[in-house]
Formats: sequence, structure tokens, C-alpha cells
Amino acid sequence: MLEAIGPWAWYGLRAVELRQTEDFRPGFVVYGRLRVPGEIFLHEQPLSEAASLRDFMRFDVLLHELGHHVLQHRSRKVGRIQRRSDHERFAEAFADRWKPTVQAVLDVAHGR
Repeated sequence: MLEAIGPWAWYGLRAVELRQTEDFRPGFVVYGRLRVPGEIFLHEQPLSEAASLRDFMRFDVLLHELGHHVLQHRSRKVGRIQRRSDHERFAEAFADRWKPTVQAVLDVAHGR
């Protein structure tokens, strides 16, 4: 999946980890998180509708967090930066931009 985007986006990325859900705030769902430098955590979710949830985590959450990584890397920040609404917009736009490309590459790889 990362190769479909290219090394410019994952340069400096050290890890993508699957983790158990953490309770950050009651009633607040956390799907993923970027921890600098270069670590993306994807949190477990309930097993209902596993295939659609897998695709959501892969195509939306991972790409969104990768967008935060790209923004962090571009700004050359080595420590944590405070998230602002423009950071979230950038991460969403990044995910929206790359989702069709990644889906197409994975479809070809799986013979679809």
C-alpha cells in the first residue's frame, strides 16, 4: 500500500503498529494516531462488518495518519506539533487524493 504512494510520503516513517484500543476520552473513538517521530498507530475496533472496517482502517485511517506524517516531515518538526484544523484538512485531503490510487494498485495485486 505504501509503495503505491511512493517513498516521498513514507520517508522517515519508522513503524505502523496495530494496537489495542486505548481510552483517551469516554465516548470518543480513536481509530489511529501519529506519534512523532514517524510512528503510526492503528487501534483495534469491534469486529462487526470486518471487511468494510478493514478497508476503512486501511484506506481512510492509515492514509489520514500518513497525511499527518507528510505534513510533519515537510515542516521539519522533530517534536510533537499541536494539531490545528488546517492539519486535519490536509490529512483528509491527502487521504482523499491517494485512496483511489491505492485501491487500484491493490485491486490489480489481488487480481480484481
